[in-house]
Amino acid sequence: MSDKEQKAQTLYEEGKLAFSKGEYSSSIIKLGEACQLLDELNGVLAPANGDAFFLYGEALLQYAIQQNTVLGQSAQASAEAVEEQQEIEKEEQVESSNPLFQLGAMPDFTTKVETAAEEQDDDDDDDAEEGEEAEAADDDFETAWDILDIARVIFEKGEDKNTQLKLADVHLCLGDVSLETEKFNEALTDYEKAIEIKKSVLEEDNRELAEAHYKYALALEFSSDRAEQALPELQKAVSVLKKRIETLEAGEGKGKGKQESDLSKKALDEIAEIKELIPDMELKIDELSNRQATEKEAETLLKAMLGMGNGDKPKQISDATPVNDLSTLVKRKVKEVVKEEEAKDKKSRLE
Repeated sequence: MSDKEQKAQTLYEEGKLAFSKGEYSSSIIKLGEACQLLDELNGVLAPANGDAFFLYGEALLQYAIQQNTVLGQSAQASAEAVEEQQEIEKEEQVESSNPLFQLGAMPDFTTKVETAAEEQDDDDDDDAEEGEEAEAADDDFETAWDILDIARVIFEKGEDKNTQLKLADVHLCLGDVSLETEKFNEALTDYEKAIEIKKSVLEEDNRELAEAHYKYALALEFSSDRAEQALPELQKAVSVLKKRIETLEAGEGKGKGKQESDLSKKALDEIAEIKELIPDMELKIDELSNRQATEKEAETLLKAMLGMGNGDKPKQISDATPVNDLSTLVKRKVKEVVKEEEAKDKKSRLE
């Protein structure tokens, strides 16, 4: 092995270790250098480079998600600070309107004007900084996409089962990029391809299928015109997990009728883990089912208000037209729901 080959291998192993520890920034540096050396050694898009480019893309994706989460937390903290300040100002206004608090000196309006101007400048600086951070986050996701797409092209050249599974995982990651950047319709194509490949090479009780169905359901839920298909995909994910329990309880195909004491500790641990996961997913199914029913009800109500029943043309709305408050029937903000589901369902537990 030449010095350059040894260096590339060392950088890859170091990057892989950093990734496993969640040290994505360090992992990106190591894997980026490794990929560059591998291109020089093996040629661009060589099959031997696939694993390094895939892990490099994964590290970039996880780093982008990490930074995006930090940005979201920062924005939330800023919003809370603004709300707190507004509450203080309201209290001060109440106090100033009370005669008991009007015996002191007159307020210094000049100071207040100057302070307000300074606060406005600070707010403008904060807005500009947040805008730059948001733009940087978009760049991180775009870079992750580009590298993962290179891995996709490399793995598409292989026809063996192992390479096809890697290709499916690349499609999952590409879908994740689109999901994180709220390009839900674009995510659908990659998730569909991942499911197609995994179904062709995996057993029907493989948990990787459950993960793919779950992610596909998330993208469907927020897609522009296919939200109603999300529920069946969630049900498929649960079905896969239940089949996995059946397989494990049957001794992983070694015969039915085994007692629990005959199962290995590893099998028992996996069964316990899945049994904890299923109720959360079934709760998600119930919530989605109820929300979709509510949205259909709202749509029916809206059509009735506009006179669109039975193929009628919509009525013309004027300022005098009474309109019900449908705010409670509108879907929650997409970003909030996605973050909530990430925290609640722990998608990584499906892996």
